[in-house]
Amino acid sequence: MDPVKPHDPRATSADPEEVVAQVNEVLGRTAESLKEEALNLEQAHGILNEALS
Repeated sequence: MDPVKPHDPRATSADPEEVVAQVNEVLGRTAESLKEEALNLEQAHGILNEALS
């Protein structure tokens, strides 16, 4: 098998358990307003986007 190359989809760049823990922490926050809820969702999206890139 060839060695893993940068941006190779076979490469694991993030620990799935860590990603889940980070997303759960962000989504577990209580939002006092729609603005705070949007910020939480944006942060969770950023975590997932980083894990998938």
